[in-house]
Amino acid sequence: MKTVVLIPTEDEAAPIRAARPFADVRVCGVGMAAAGAFTASLLVGERPDRILLCGIAGAYDPALRPGQVVVVGVERVAGLPGKYADRYEGTPLPAWLPAVVSNTVSRSGAEADGAAVENMEGAAVMAVCHALGVACSEIRAVSNRVGDPFDRWQIPEALDSLVAALVRLAVESAPAGTVL
Repeated sequence: MKTVVLIPTEDEAAPIRAARPFADVRVCGVGMAAAGAFTASLLVGERPDRILLCGIAGAYDPALRPGQVVVVGVERVAGLPGKYADRYEGTPLPAWLPAVVSNTVSRSGAEADGAAVENMEGAAVMAVCHALGVACSEIRAVSNRVGDPFDRWQIPEALDSLVAALVRLAVESAPAGTVL
């Protein structure tokens, strides 16, 4: 099974590449337009079996702490009127990662409306994967509380936690006898 790991920025991708939990890590760009366009191009050109979108997230839920890693069970675009609001369900991942609802936003600070975290790419990537019939999962590490100024974000801690979760996921999902 060919899995491609997508991550919005090179700064987020570098520690994942260094740890090498998955061989194919690509930068998809920040925001819905860049991530959606990159994903569509990748899926049409290469047709991987699974996309694993990773990155940092802001937490709405006060129970989520910086550095905590979650799997996005449901992704949606924040702010769309009800009759246009789609929900994208991710392909399940191991139960040791808590599942949450996430809002994809174009800027930080949208209303939570029942979501636990927010990010800027998830719904676009999941929409493209769903449209083209490719499995998609999403893992996010909390770097901040929604609304925190950027200088308070705990990005290194979030990335360390994300890398550790990806290493564990790779080990657990590898076929028996595989040397990672």
